[in-house]
Amino acid sequence: MLFAYLLVVGPRRKDWVENKSFPSKNFTYWLLGLVSLYLAIASPIDHIGEKYLFWVHMVQHIILIFISPIFFLLAIPQWMAERLFAKNSKLEKITHPFFAALIFNTIFIFWHIPYFYELALVNKMVHDLEHLTFVIGALIMWWPIIRPVKSWQKQPGSSLLLYLFVIVTFQIPLFVLLTFSPDLWYPFYGEASRLEGWLDISAIEDQALGGLIMKTIAGFAYFVAFVYVWLKWAKD
Repeated sequence: MLFAYLLVVGPRRKDWVENKSFPSKNFTYWLLGLVSLYLAIASPIDHIGEKYLFWVHMVQHIILIFISPIFFLLAIPQWMAERLFAKNSKLEKITHPFFAALIFNTIFIFWHIPYFYELALVNKMVHDLEHLTFVIGALIMWWPIIRPVKSWQKQPGSSLLLYLFVIVTFQIPLFVLLTFSPDLWYPFYGEASRLEGWLDISAIEDQALGGLIMKTIAGFAYFVAFVYVWLKWAKD
């Protein structure tokens, strides 16, 4: 990602585009995306979530879904989005709200099925694939809201509000089950070594906390998106 960024803003930029600026605001978004991605996959968050605590793993997923992808989409200047994506009809189709909701919710639910979730915990290649699909799925999900390519057909505000409602509705059962289930969904964490101090909680408490964190932060993110779409719709 850093190489791609340097390619489009560095000394070779003139080879593919002339007289186009890369605003400092977009540069800041790009750096924030990189920093948040680093925190998710290269900080202790990754090790603790993978080996010990479910709720820390959920924090990692929150960053990969609700933070990094948004920054990366906001980092794309409009001229670059038009140059790179405007003629890509396949991308335009899969980022349509119907397909975007289907793709993201499928990815999100799939990786929380106990068998596949635990497979990712014990197999690094599968774990990396999980993270990659989360980021790609989230980029697709947030695309209709952020609209990097302005020349594509604009979706009505009512359609985008329905889009967000559908995404949330399909995720609520998972959040509720994780938060309130008396059974341990992921036995891996029941067998994991418990950490000392404030991180020392039971596996069931860990699962409930993870569900609560996901439900709260995801709900806040979707609420902000809902308000943003509503205000844009009212303005139009």
